[in-house]
Amino acid sequence: MMYLLDRRPGADDENRLGRRRFLGIIASGVAVTAISRFVAACGGDRGTSPRKTTGIVRGTVTDAQGNPQAVGRVYLLLASGENQGVYADVDVHGAFSLGAIDVGAYQLRYWGGAQATVPEPNPNPVRVQVTPNGETVVHFTIALGNPTANEIEIYAGDNFFQEQPFGDLNATVTVKLGTVVCWYNVGAHDHTVTGGPWGDSGIIGEADEFMWTANQLGTFGYRCTFHNPQMQAILRVVA
Repeated sequence: MMYLLDRRPGADDENRLGRRRFLGIIASGVAVTAISRFVAACGGDRGTSPRKTTGIVRGTVTDAQGNPQAVGRVYLLLASGENQGVYADVDVHGAFSLGAIDVGAYQLRYWGGAQATVPEPNPNPVRVQVTPNGETVVHFTIALGNPTANEIEIYAGDNFFQEQPFGDLNATVTVKLGTVVCWYNVGAHDHTVTGGPWGDSGIIGEADEFMWTANQLGTFGYRCTFHNPQMQAILRVVA
């Protein structure tokens, strides 16, 4: 089943008012979703624009031996890597379906919470291209367990930082002392993570990462030197 706008328990709704909304539809008795990112720009199909052509996005999740795994969910990201809270849960057969998606470039990210991860060198997220009336099928190979349970991931995308999978763009992320913070470049351009006790990450190329263990309490602003002021965020380290 596919869900829209996943919310973290206890999250402050005021921080989410700026999120774009998505449309859910029911087809053939099964909940599926048509994503309309550009419908009338400010939320509503006024009947003046032709319907966009779509394609189906679906896939499977297995372990390394090819056994289906009913664990986790798959998020649909924009081509820039931005996560807007659109996802499909993996079903009991190890399959997922995001339904009909507007034609264009996207990324898919598997998230297993504390139960599973996508081990290296397997890519996560995966870039995909949705074609008119076509079917895009993506396979994720996962490993049960989470060796990175004490790690958080912040995407450095084109013109934003965003904690995954629940964060807002360029927001404050709060972590506990000792947490490993991983900034991962999901964009098409080089980025940096500059500021805080770590100083400067250096250039982070596409699909590269920068990691820092939170070993100092405090509130630290940081930025991308290439895309400032668009890319500015805050990391808060607490006991």
